[in-house]
Amino acid sequence: MATYVRNVQGYSVGLTLIEVDPKDVKLDPTNPRVGFSMRQLAAEERSEDACTLLLTSQEDTEALKRSIVASNGVQEPIYVRPDGRVAEGNRRVVAMRAALEDFPGDERLSKMPAWLIPEGTPEHVIQDLLNEVHLGSVRGWAPYERALQMQGLVDGGLIEDEIAERYRMTTREVRQQIAAVEFMDQNYFPITSDPTDPEHRTKFSYFLEFYKNGRVQAHAENMPDLPERFARWVRDSRIDTGARVRRLPRILDSKEATRLLEVVGFDAADEYLAKQNPEEHQLYALLERARGRLAEMTVTELVELSSSKEREEILNNLGEEVSRVLGAAKRIQK
Repeated sequence: MATYVRNVQGYSVGLTLIEVDPKDVKLDPTNPRVGFSMRQLAAEERSEDACTLLLTSQEDTEALKRSIVASNGVQEPIYVRPDGRVAEGNRRVVAMRAALEDFPGDERLSKMPAWLIPEGTPEHVIQDLLNEVHLGSVRGWAPYERALQMQGLVDGGLIEDEIAERYRMTTREVRQQIAAVEFMDQNYFPITSDPTDPEHRTKFSYFLEFYKNGRVQAHAENMPDLPERFARWVRDSRIDTGARVRRLPRILDSKEATRLLEVVGFDAADEYLAKQNPEEHQLYALLERARGRLAEMTVTELVELSSSKEREEILNNLGEEVSRVLGAAKRIQK
């Protein structure tokens, strides 16, 4: 059995690589992927079966099951406590069990690799280990779960500065992440027809953008009910992309556009502004499309860019022109 010692915030943890039967380990009902839904249940109902059902209902679990079958089993080890409880990898366990139901007796699916956490490891060290896995690495939880974990760290006694330093973020980013989670918990989930629907978590980026956008926050200072209205707009699909959140300040600048957003929808508000100043609207719509396309550049396109002086020159010229315009705008403000 392979063993390696991992330094976790100054504490040495000797992890041993073992193989476990996915049917024998126990799921963790406090896992951030299902934590909100589990908290809606009575304490006696927060069982292994409930946790399994919630994880199975998530679309990405089905995709993971197919991937596991195609890969001849789980390749990335989970983390298991000495008593058999899964510390990290609950979704992989559920997907593996589902794959085994489809292919009973398949030896590829009978065992899965796991890092065994040694007996006597303090729980706070285990949590620090999981935080490093999920917050301090590229391959971590989805954005909502990551932010929920940060909120848990603050509730557990860490200050935002410590979280930022540990996991290579800024304090402002940590605050924005936690604020977005609390926003969803307080204003969004309670007004949805099914707060436990995992699809809601995919909208976390809208609420994060709400706090990251300085102009939206400026409007919020003058519109005390803006958070509640924003939550309704997201619920009712008035706002259904991050780009629309970024364009929201221009709509809020106009009472009529805001009314149209509330009553008819985002497109109607956008069309109203376009009629007021069509040239300006076309310019910023074009810039937003260009920004979105740049954000979606693939690795292949980046490689092509790195070997093309002509393409680099186009982007450099664009960056210089944007900087010039912003500089001119700031000088006018002064």
